[in-house]
Amino acid sequence: MSADAPVTEDVAAGPSVWICDFTDAEDRLAFARLMAEFAAEPVSASPQLGVEHFTLVADDLAQRAGTLVLFAAREGADDAEGILVAFEGYTTFGRAQLFNIHDVHVSPIARGVGLGTLMINALIDVANEHRFAKLTLEVSASNARAIALYLRLGFTGLERVGAVVPLGATYFISKKL
Repeated sequence: MSADAPVTEDVAAGPSVWICDFTDAEDRLAFARLMAEFAAEPVSASPQLGVEHFTLVADDLAQRAGTLVLFAAREGADDAEGILVAFEGYTTFGRAQLFNIHDVHVSPIARGVGLGTLMINALIDVANEHRFAKLTLEVSASNARAIALYLRLGFTGLERVGAVVPLGATYFISKKL
């Protein structure tokens, strides 16, 4: 783990969040591993995108301004167990920056302990510190666990979600800061 860029204090025992350092070999490997794991999930349906693909993506993102990748892990974990990929954007109506959350994934072994919440709250802290207007993201209508998380965290745009969901539907949601 890259300890030189912590987002959460490691004062109390518990899970931690840190910023991915693409110059660190362990962080690059964790990025590729977690993204390949996410791609293989039924909600992503892209199992052909393996570690090799995401190693190249890591190369690309290392050169791209406005990219923020967060990792999370439970206390005592040897490696990252969660990943959040966000890109900086701009809202013309809000006349301010925003973060678009492109990917959020927690390894199955670490689900249910709050790593997703921890990563999104860390992103909110960074966004507030820099006076961003909002967070945006797309979520698959079939991803009930993610939808529940986003509702708990105050994202809007899911109010119209009905009982019958069209196959392959995606919702665009946001959270004003």
